[in-house]
Amino acid sequence: MNTARTTTRRASGWAVEPPEDGAGPGVALGGRPRTIRFPPFWHAWFARQTEPRLAALDELVDAHVERRALRRYLRRLKHAMVFAFVAAAAAAHWFSDQVAWLAAHVPALRALWKLLTGA
Repeated sequence: MNTARTTTRRASGWAVEPPEDGAGPGVALGGRPRTIRFPPFWHAWFARQTEPRLAALDELVDAHVERRALRRYLRRLKHAMVFAFVAAAAAAHWFSDQVAWLAAHVPALRALWKLLTGA
């Protein structure tokens, strides 16, 4: 495929490592420029590209990015709604337990409940 050559070959066939830069091997910060050689397949692909084809490709990429952003937003919204539902259910359960305990231990609340429900 497409590989960047980091070693050069001598006529004898032995690989020679390029000199290291100050930042370390494989990093060309201010060192000699590295070239990437693409295979002929990619040269032909780049040569076939015209302005309308590149515009259509840009539109496809933009649509993909928009769909991905929308999916991310909807996933976050779904997670927030599930969290809110579970939190509301837990709060309602906790408060109903508290009200039941209060009604069982406070005679005035028990009498008020009987008055409201008619039981």
